Amino acid sequence: MSYIVLARKWRPQGFGDLVGQESVAKTFENALSGEKIVHAYLFSGPRGVGKTSTARILAKALNCEQSGDHEPCGNCQSCLSITGGASVDVYEIDGASNTSVDSVRELRETVKYAPSGGRYKIYIIDEVHMLSTAAFNALLKTLEEPPSHVIFIFATTEAKKIPATILSRCQHHAFRRIPKNKIKNQLRKIADSEHINVNDIALEMVAKAADGSMRDALTLLDQACSFSNDITEKELQDLLGLPEIEIITSLARTILAGDISHTLSIIKDLTDRGSDLRQLTRELVENFRNIAIVKVTEDPGGLLEFSEEDVQRLKDLASDISIEQLTLLLAELLKLEGEVRNAINPRYTLELGLLRTSFVKGMTSIENIIKMLGDSKSLESPPLPDLPPKQPSPPVEEKKMTPDKKAGKDTAPVSLDKEEVWQSLIRQVDDKDHLLACKLSEAKVVNLNSEEFSIGFNGGMSVLADSITSKSSVIQPILQSIIGHKLKLKILSLPRSDSKKDKKKIKDEIYGEPLVKDALRIFDGSLVKVKPIENKERSNE
Repeated sequence: MSYIVLARKWRPQGFGDLVGQESVAKTFENALSGEKIVHAYLFSGPRGVGKTSTARILAKALNCEQSGDHEPCGNCQSCLSITGGASVDVYEIDGASNTSVDSVRELRETVKYAPSGGRYKIYIIDEVHMLSTAAFNALLKTLEEPPSHVIFIFATTEAKKIPATILSRCQHHAFRRIPKNKIKNQLRKIADSEHINVNDIALEMVAKAADGSMRDALTLLDQACSFSNDITEKELQDLLGLPEIEIITSLARTILAGDISHTLSIIKDLTDRGSDLRQLTRELVENFRNIAIVKVTEDPGGLLEFSEEDVQRLKDLASDISIEQLTLLLAELLKLEGEVRNAINPRYTLELGLLRTSFVKGMTSIENIIKMLGDSKSLESPPLPDLPPKQPSPPVEEKKMTPDKKAGKDTAPVSLDKEEVWQSLIRQVDDKDHLLACKLSEAKVVNLNSEEFSIGFNGGMSVLADSITSKSSVIQPILQSIIGHKLKLKILSLPRSDSKKDKKKIKDEIYGEPLVKDALRIFDGSLVKVKPIENKERSNE
């Protein structure tokens, strides 16, 4: 007798044999017990999770000759013929091979005839989404009002491609990916029954590589059995090209550290060993997804189905990276996985993508930037320019002013020494705000009279003018105490010199400004152009 592969030999024969689809099995058990069978079903879900097997089990349960409950007996002539694919009342049609409207028309002709031996004539159409639009349209009327002895069961991996007119006429059952631990338990059961020597770590590797598909898991186990009678994790890694968990962990650690040199060295070693770089990228994406789950959840063990040792390993990797950086890394790796999967040269594509991920380590979050900007301690105040030694302010003599009959004010200049008033103002401001005094010392006195005190900044130093304007509440009282009465403080932007020497001086002064220094340091920027603001006047009463 020819060898039967494990995926066929261990195909579920009853609802109790379905692994990972308990909700679907319970639904049909109740429907069969209550005789609530509809005329059309749609099974959707990933490959290898039991859609076609469930359709066959349902067909056997509907036509079973001996079953008194919801489970088919598996021993009667009807059950045996359906299991062997020889039943004349159960038609299994491949939608990919019968896409034309002519195939559907032939099906409609056979629907009218009664079943030969069972109670129902059952049509199982696999990959039904492959039917053409015309074929779907030809099926609509029959699907809406079929004969009482006909039941349709459609199976598909892409439910979104099914027309809404078909979906509305079917009872839809969504099949899910099978959890890894359930696949592992089923593999252990099969391995013990088939006398296959395989350790638990190797079974877990197979279950993980199957990605929720029981058929894929059994195919991988079959392949491993052909390779060796004693299956270990090392042999599985060599056979299937699966990267070791230590390699994935080491690679993740170098990516998190931004150590691109070490990262590329690991890629080179894996390439020399003949590892599948596409599989490696998938494993890397999954590993970083697991790190993100550990980072943001309090109980990651329930979501990941990992041992405590594996969870702790992921926590160690997640401890040195912020969630913002981790999100950027995961997004970049997801993009990279698609690029590597379709690349002509996967190694070069992978290396370039990992080079991009190394930049994430040097990024700073917005919260940290705001904190750095708001931390006054991080701003180093520049030394105050040399000022004349402090001396008692000389008494200020106010000139008697003759009121103007029209304006009611005297606009004649005050007989005061502008430089003395200016130096006195800087000294007293320095006692209250050292940084403000430094900025104020960069200005020049333009005019001083009984109404206003005007100071000017070079046109390229508008940032200092803005800063002085915002601190006018500190300067005004001091100026009033020096002059003896309230003046209007006017801050002017002086015309900029066109000479190259003056431009260089302005740029050097801006470079020396502490706020500019800190902005360049925090954002890793550079000063491109200094443009003074001219013909603007700032005044504060």
